[in-house]
Amino acid sequence: MSETHLQPDPPAPVKEKRSRDPEQWIHRPMEKYRKGKHGLEFRPSEAFFQFADAVVQPKRTLLGYDRLYVFWQAVSNLVDVPGAAAEIGSFRGGSAYFIASAFRHVTGSEVRVHVFDTFEGHPEKAITENDPFHQAGQFSATSYDDVRTYLSPFAQLTVHQGDVSDSLPGLEESAYRLVHIDTDLYQPTVACLDYFGARMSPGGVVVIDDYASRKCPGVPKAVSEYLDRTDAFQAWDMRTEQLMLVRR
Repeated sequence: MSETHLQPDPPAPVKEKRSRDPEQWIHRPMEKYRKGKHGLEFRPSEAFFQFADAVVQPKRTLLGYDRLYVFWQAVSNLVDVPGAAAEIGSFRGGSAYFIASAFRHVTGSEVRVHVFDTFEGHPEKAITENDPFHQAGQFSATSYDDVRTYLSPFAQLTVHQGDVSDSLPGLEESAYRLVHIDTDLYQPTVACLDYFGARMSPGGVVVIDDYASRKCPGVPKAVSEYLDRTDAFQAWDMRTEQLMLVRR
């Protein structure tokens, strides 16, 4: 009989401390920064969470911490850029409150801010074949009077009620340093890019929400058409469904 040779057991696999997939570890969950263990200068700070909590926790905004942090970074880099700020599609006013608060915190004074919303949901005339997932009246769970009162602590902030396409022609002439476009729809996005894009200061930032949302196909269409007509902006994908345009 031949001698039986026993094979040694294979070595046990080494358990890795983190996933081999970089998508699982490059982007640290936002909440981990709240604990203060990673106190780097260009990471979410205690001040950021203070202002973000004030609008997220009472459900004044549909934006989460990741998207609000895009604005926190933008404001921090726009101190020396002249111009006003604008938000189109404010819903319950939370993101406008956050932006105005961030400017006041970073610059030490208020910045002129224009806030636009119908406060009655999507206007029927603004919905086109490019917006198949949206309907008239969507996002109507808000109120002009409530939002105006909510934003009243900011003396330099004006709330404009109505379809932004109707409001823009009568707006006071100004340069802009930060514009937040959150209309979800093709036609209002086109109108806002055409109006504000021509008035952005060099270095100014336009943040377009829902650029990568599959339910807002009209938004990337409007952006693509606009950028085909101008080379005045850099385009940055923020990995938060937002697109950032930076005026050259």
